[in-house]
Amino acid sequence: MIPYVQSAASQEVPPPYNFPGVTVHTFVCETVIAQVQAYCDKFFNLGDPDQRGFTYQAVAAWPYGLLMCIDYPVMIRSGRGRENIGDEVPYSDRGIVSQQEVFISVPVMRVATAPSTRLTDTAIEWAIPFITVGNPMSAVCGREMIGLQKLRGDIAFSDGHFPDSFSCNVRLPGWPPQAGQSRQMLMDFLHVDTGPLTPTFRGSPRESSLYTLFRSRTASNGIAGLATAFDMVDTFSAGAIPTTMQTVALKQLRDAARPDQAIYQALVACRTKYTNVAGVRFYKEDDVRVTFKNFGGSFKGVNSVLQTSSLQPADKRLANEIQPVAAYRFNADIDFDDMRTLHEFPIYDCDGPPPPRSAGADLSAAWFRPWKGFFGPRKATP
Repeated sequence: MIPYVQSAASQEVPPPYNFPGVTVHTFVCETVIAQVQAYCDKFFNLGDPDQRGFTYQAVAAWPYGLLMCIDYPVMIRSGRGRENIGDEVPYSDRGIVSQQEVFISVPVMRVATAPSTRLTDTAIEWAIPFITVGNPMSAVCGREMIGLQKLRGDIAFSDGHFPDSFSCNVRLPGWPPQAGQSRQMLMDFLHVDTGPLTPTFRGSPRESSLYTLFRSRTASNGIAGLATAFDMVDTFSAGAIPTTMQTVALKQLRDAARPDQAIYQALVACRTKYTNVAGVRFYKEDDVRVTFKNFGGSFKGVNSVLQTSSLQPADKRLANEIQPVAAYRFNADIDFDDMRTLHEFPIYDCDGPPPPRSAGADLSAAWFRPWKGFFGPRKATP
């Protein structure tokens, strides 16, 4: 491969990363399965299914998505080697940054189409239809290297009206509905407001609520202790707190002469692993208000994968309310690593012959990768 030319004009730092001591606020929301499938078809299921060898599907068995608000006090590069990037400052010597981040993630299933790979190449991954960050270099890195369509926004986390409550406000550059040639401005996009952490004095819980299982402080703290001891947070939380999320994204590069065409398209994956999970506390979901504002302007359709409240059409142009089915907070360390290209889509020039090589692929599921070398063909000994 051709070495990347690093420039002082671009301060991005490539993975792997380590984020110690993060605080995560998560709101589990119902999804619209048809919209999740439409997202998969638009961004992942490109070209002929027999040629690419897989199809992405919405996970109907778990019709929920996660709205996550994460505070990163420290973000550092965890690579051990010193890179040869000429006169530029080595990545490992560039210190730390901090940021706040808000995103929506939904589970999707990659199903292999060939019977021979149906088991080994089928996997559950997480798609991120929307993500905004407060740090500009994080936005650049996310787009340049990972393929996530990160937006630079104005994100503010704070305490809510009650002790141990949470408030989040996000503003994004945008245009209001039917604004014509108006100037772009920072507009209110998302507001989250919670009640106090449980146990709470604000009424009794719904018996069908996930929070009901952990309504006491002892039980809520116990899930963190047991789960961390056995590295089974996913299991103990019934899947509501995933500790390993492999994201999938469509990475694209535009043609300079024809900006509506791509000269490169690939599905790329990255592992986000949560360790040292502690302080798991639940919010009573009836005390949580999630509101997407100015939904009818340039933000139209951003949260279309989430189930919204039954507002009147006229009201939906101004706001879109989400009622979470569960809400919780925890602390953890996050490792961001194990990046790989899942599948390169072949690029055909409309005026020329097909490409000389077939698209590359590395579709093995995470569970099978350690065994791949054992069962696969062996390299010849020189």
